[in-house]
Order: sequence, then C-alpha cells, then structure tokens
Amino acid sequence: MKKGFTLIELLAVIVILALIALISVPMILGIIEKVKKGALEATANGLLESATLYYAKNLSTIGENKVFLFDETHDGETTDNIKLTYKGNFKGTGSVRIYKDGKTAICIQDEKYYAIKNINNTKVTTGTGTCSYDEATNTYLSVNLVSQELVDNLQEQLDNLQSNYNELQSNYDSLLAEKQTVITSLSNKGVSTTGTETLTEIAAKIDAMAIGKQVVLLGTGPATYDVTSYPGYQSFTASNFIVEGYSGAGATADHNRGASATAYIGKTYNATTGKLTVTNGSASGDVSNSVLKYIYGYAHVNKVYLVY
Repeated sequence: MKKGFTLIELLAVIVILALIALISVPMILGIIEKVKKGALEATANGLLESATLYYAKNLSTIGENKVFLFDETHDGETTDNIKLTYKGNFKGTGSVRIYKDGKTAICIQDEKYYAIKNINNTKVTTGTGTCSYDEATNTYLSVNLVSQELVDNLQEQLDNLQSNYNELQSNYDSLLAEKQTVITSLSNKGVSTTGTETLTEIAAKIDAMAIGKQVVLLGTGPATYDVTSYPGYQSFTASNFIVEGYSGAGATADHNRGASATAYIGKTYNATTGKLTVTNGSASGDVSNSVLKYIYGYAHVNKVYLVY
C-alpha cells in the first residue's frame, strides 16, 4: 500500500522552495543585469575597434573629426551619410567620435545603462544612467540615475523643511505682532521708538527720561491736572511730568517748529497743592520778530504723562 505525503511534509517542502527562490532570484536577476551591462560594454569596445579601423582605412582623406550617430534616423552614420561598419545590431542611442589625430571616444546607452570612453581614458566604463556630449569641455559626461528610494527620501526632507519654514514664518509673524504691541505700549507711556532699536537702546532711552516705577497718561491738551491722588506728590517736580507737543495749523514748511514745539509749551507744578498747569506755547514781545512770529500759537499740548 502506497503512503502519501502528510500536510506538514508538504508545508516543509513549500517553505524550502520559498527560501531557495528568495535566495536565488536576486542572484539570477543580478547576473542578468551584469550580462546586460557587459553586453553594452562589449558593443562599445566593438564600435571603438570599428572606428579605429575606419581611421586606418581613411587616414589620407579623413580631413576632420567624424561623429557617427545612433538614434531614430541614424545607425552609425554621420550627418552627411558616411557609414561606420560594425558587427552586431545595436538598438540603443549615442555616438562615436573619431578625431583627426586618430583618437576615439564613445557614448552609447540603452534603456538602463550607459557605456562611455573619452580620449584620455584607456577603457570603457559603464553605469546605470545616461550620457551625453558636452560642447564646452569636448568630452562625454555621464548622469547616474537616481533611485526612487532616494527621490522619496529627498521629498521627505523637502516636506520637513517646508514644514519648518511654515512654523518659523508663523513664529516670526507672532513676534512682529508682539513687537508692535510693545511699541504701542511704549508710545502710550511717552517713550518714542522706531521699532529698530535694541532692548538695550530702548532701556537707555527710558533711563534718559528718568522713568521710575510707573508712567501714567494724565490727559491730552492744555489743562490744570490734579495729582494729589498719587503717593509722594509733595516731592514731585516739573521733571516728573513729560509733555508732548506739536505744531499747530498755520506753521509754514520753512518755519514749522514741530520738532521743538515742546520747548515752547508752558509747564508749572505746585508741589504744595499737587497741581500741574500745562499751557500751549505762546510768545511775548514783538510778534513780528522773525522767530517769534512763527512760534506764536503753533506749539500745542498733545499728551501729558506723570512719571513716578
């Protein structure tokens, strides 16, 4: 009586066959690719031998460099239909060059590989990619193909860089908004800034204004301000108050005193009563005076601050 295979035995055979295929298939594919590359290299060497033979036969009439093309319309022919006789049947693209001194160069390629040799090389080299002739250097150059894995890796890096850039841009926009908030806050407290100063420069500007713990906007325009509600008002002096001024309507472009309008504003403080009196700028004496007539009535109070 014949005995069949058990299920375990069949599975064992399948696993063994799978392992053999796993090991042998890449080896076989590698051998096939190596053969293809070797065949292209052999074709290139054969074409170079044919080129050397052509030069020997036509030494007296060669006259100029010859370029034998391989493309859709040429099969080893020059543009003026001179044929390079060679063995075999090459279906790729490229060209063979014969120089007037007998030196030869070649660049041919198929769907995957290239074979290349320049006049300074002693043998043909092959690789995965393409090759082409560079007029500037008078040589054949190769371009290796980039694997899909490398392309995916580079794309991932590009995506990460774009993400980082977007994050940095968002942070930059936030910082700009915060900076504008600080500039506005400083301006409201009497500290003028262009926004280009460093923190050290802004701190020095604040120190120069003798700003203490607090800066309070008392109001706008000329008025008498009562500061008795602020601690230590008895020790205040006029220097505790900062008054902004501007040139009023009527100042001419040549005599606009806006830059120094504050200098002509009246500011008087009584430490006993805690009253600050601020008045618009005025001039006394002969208003026809070339200076006074352009000051008179133009220096107006803008904002008044208490610094303590």
